[in-house]
Amino acid sequence: MSRIFSTMHNGTQEHPPGGDPAAILIRMPNWLGDLLMATGFVRAVRHRFPSARVDLIVRAGFEVLPLPHRGRVWPYEKRLVGSGAFGAGLRGQGFTHFFVLPPSLSSAWMAWRSRIPWRIGYTGEGRGVLLRPARRHESPPRSVHLVQEYLDLLRPWMTARTGDFPAGLEPPPGWMQTHQPESVRQGPPYVVLAPGAEFGPAKQWPPGHYRATAEALANAGWRVVVAGLPKDRELGAEITAGIPGALNLCGDTHLPALTALLHGARLVISNDSGAMHLAAAAGVPQIALFGSTNPVWTAPLNPRATLLTRGEACSPCYQRVCPLGHRRCLNDLAPELVLAKALELLA
Repeated sequence: MSRIFSTMHNGTQEHPPGGDPAAILIRMPNWLGDLLMATGFVRAVRHRFPSARVDLIVRAGFEVLPLPHRGRVWPYEKRLVGSGAFGAGLRGQGFTHFFVLPPSLSSAWMAWRSRIPWRIGYTGEGRGVLLRPARRHESPPRSVHLVQEYLDLLRPWMTARTGDFPAGLEPPPGWMQTHQPESVRQGPPYVVLAPGAEFGPAKQWPPGHYRATAEALANAGWRVVVAGLPKDRELGAEITAGIPGALNLCGDTHLPALTALLHGARLVISNDSGAMHLAAAAGVPQIALFGSTNPVWTAPLNPRATLLTRGEACSPCYQRVCPLGHRRCLNDLAPELVLAKALELLA
């Protein structure tokens, strides 16, 4: 790797807390998209500490993904056990350093209850007293990419940039083929539309726009597949109705199957969502549609990604529902523009 890593920052030498870790635990983010972006941080940790054990704590259900690590993946289900009790259960495992990536108070409480000596995370929500050390953000909120925010937690040991350690999964040989849905395993090449957004409707391109794009892609000879959660089934049916060869797989693909589905796509069109970051992790061509959120903060770090946004004066608002009631940031993002870019990428 050509970049020179350093512990120098702003002209001062930062003292690495506890020296070089022997066993590291990383509390990964709870949202799928954030989890995937945090894989770049995990890769940086493994690079900097090549002999250290690197375990992950993930939201239950995410352990089925082939996440980078060097040890064990611990699934955590908060409905079954409190964060403090879970943290207490980590005692005696030999960890020396606990990196706390989520910004929540509960994740810092988990770290404090573990009694792991060094608990590194950002301040906020009154959690600074639970961390050791608690770091302050070096930039205003959401002004740098989230991946960079994670990497900056390693400042005492190294300086790294988002491009140094790309986010991504590490599937073993044959994993993608094993999990690819049977409905697309045989047949023509396909394009995936992912119209859902777990955070809320302010992040969703209108269904009618997805429908118009699906019809045009089918007319151009492409097989259209719509993917999403069970709650997106009606939306998928609305988009695919009457389109020859189109598949509505919303709710029919568990997380490994969705990952493999996106990996095999010729193009993915999505909102700012977990599916967007899954496509980025797979490195496939993609079009990411941004409205209420800021690509400066959460853009897919994929060299094959195209970002489309209108840059309205009221965006990014980061609201679940448009506070002004018009959603121009996405309603006025014309399907003709998206289709033209899609056909360009497919060509």
